[in-house]
Amino acid sequence: MELSYNHVSVVAIGNFNPAIASLDFLNKTCKLSLGDPTSHSPLEIPVHRQFQFQNLQFTVSITGLNISEIGIEDITQTKTLKIFDTYYKKLPYTPLRVVGININCELIVKSSDKADILQKKLSHPSTYLDFLGANEIIVTEMTSQTKTEKIWKSSNYRIENVNGFVRHIKVERRKESFGLNYNYETGNLEKNISDLNLLITGYEQFCDEFLGFTKYLED
Repeated sequence: MELSYNHVSVVAIGNFNPAIASLDFLNKTCKLSLGDPTSHSPLEIPVHRQFQFQNLQFTVSITGLNISEIGIEDITQTKTLKIFDTYYKKLPYTPLRVVGININCELIVKSSDKADILQKKLSHPSTYLDFLGANEIIVTEMTSQTKTEKIWKSSNYRIENVNGFVRHIKVERRKESFGLNYNYETGNLEKNISDLNLLITGYEQFCDEFLGFTKYLED
């Protein structure tokens, strides 16, 4: 099985002021040294800011912040967490509700037989329960139905408490691969903002878990 990364992203839900997010604020005040963007949203629209850099997209609206990095080879070296942490520390009174980190990739297998075996694992809730040592999982499944068979298309899985954080895992059958988005997040930050630091400092452990999961699929 081959692993190809699409992006690593940090997504925050809360109350933001997009008008603050100017290039001067990012590069000079936050000292992020992102340089000049290759494109950006209209700066005269104060409720939405989006800057596209070479391998990084920074998007902020009044309800959320999304920092996404493509071209990833080593997920432990992503810049997204440092950028989010630096940005938030400059605006510590920004109300946050939920923050999550996503590793998004393609799982590629070379033969139809191996694809069928992998699909059976990805589409079965016990795969996630067993790997994560959980007792319960919430499943939303999409299928199509013919007169003779049911065809699996995708599944969304949610496990409420794995080492203190929620796991959201989405898998999807594509033409020549399986799309996988592996997410961990913390909510209720209005009352427990200290969980945010635990989420960020636990990223390396989360990477180990993710890579362990991909190896588990190959067993």
